[in-house]
Amino acid sequence: MTTRRDFLTGTAALGAALVASPAVLRAQAREAVTVMTPFGFISDFIEMMNAVSGGHFAAQGLDVKLIGGQGTASAMTQLIAGQVALIRASSIDQMQAVAKSGSPLACVSTLYQASTFHMISLRDKPIRTAEELKGKTVGIVSVGGTTEIFLDLMLQKVGLRKEDAKREVTGNSPGALQILQQGRVDCFMAAINVVVTLQRMNAPIEVWSTDKYAPMPSQGYVVSRQTMEQKPDTILKLVKGLKASVDEMIAKPTRPIFERAGKDFEIPGLRDMDSLIAVSDAARDRLWLSEGRENLMRNVPRLWEEGASALKRYGVADVADVSALYTNRFIDQARG
Repeated sequence: MTTRRDFLTGTAALGAALVASPAVLRAQAREAVTVMTPFGFISDFIEMMNAVSGGHFAAQGLDVKLIGGQGTASAMTQLIAGQVALIRASSIDQMQAVAKSGSPLACVSTLYQASTFHMISLRDKPIRTAEELKGKTVGIVSVGGTTEIFLDLMLQKVGLRKEDAKREVTGNSPGALQILQQGRVDCFMAAINVVVTLQRMNAPIEVWSTDKYAPMPSQGYVVSRQTMEQKPDTILKLVKGLKASVDEMIAKPTRPIFERAGKDFEIPGLRDMDSLIAVSDAARDRLWLSEGRENLMRNVPRLWEEGASALKRYGVADVADVSALYTNRFIDQARG
C-alpha cells in the first residue's frame, strides 16, 4: 500500500530527477569506446592519457576506456578482433600486419612524424654514418624488433649486408651507456627518451636519427577499416579528442598535464617529473613537429611511400597499395 509519505518521497525524487535530467541524459548519451596504448601508461603516451583526464574525449561525447597494452602485437590483435576501436602503433608494425595477414588497417593520424630511434656512440669513438657500421657490434633493443629492422634497412641502404654488423641486445634504457663504455658494443640504438636522459646527464655521446637512412612515419593512431566504415562519426570524435589533447600540450605547460593524468593513470617515473617533462617536450619538438606545424598529426604521403619502399626492398613487408595504409580524411576534418 502506498502511503502519503511514500507518495511525497517519490514525488520529491522524481522532481530531483527531472531537474538533473539534462546532465543525466548527457552522461547516458556518451558513447562507450575502448582505446589502447601498445605499452602500458608510460609517459610516451601522455597525449592519450590527457585526452581522457583533460576531458577532450568527453567533450566529443565519448566515454573512453583507455587500456594500457602489453605489446604492439597484442594491441594489433585486439584491434583486428574489434575489441578496441583505436590503438597507437608504429608504421612498421602496421605495414607488417597488413602484409602478413592482409588485415585492413588504416592510420588515421600520425603523431610522430620522425623516428623515435637513434644511433648512439661515444664522442671520442664516434660512428657518424651507416657505412662505419661494417665490422662493428651494434646494440639493439630486442632481437627481431623494430631497432633490428632499422639496422638492417640502414645497412642495405649503404650497400652492406646484414652479416656485416654484429648485434647484441642492450635494451632501451640509459644503462646501455655502460655497455658501450665497457666496449661490449661500438654503438647502440635507443628511443628518444634514452637520448634525452643521456643528454641531460651530459654524457659524452654522438647521436643521429634512423631517419638519416630510413625515413618513414614513426607512431600513429591505427583503426580497422571495418570500424572506420561502420562508425566514421566515432573515429572522427576520437581524432578530434586526440587533436585537442595535442593542441593543449603544445600551448600549455607540461607539468600540470602530467599531474592531472597521474590521478587517473599509473605513470611510471612520475616522481621524477623533470625527466618526464624533458622527454615529452623533446618528443613534441623533434617528433611531432618534424614535418612542420602544417603537418601536425597528418599523414605525410612521402614518408609512407619511402617507408613502404624500404621495407619491400628488404623483404620485411610488401604492401600492394601504400595509399590504403593511411587516410587524412578525419584529421583534416578535425583541423577544420
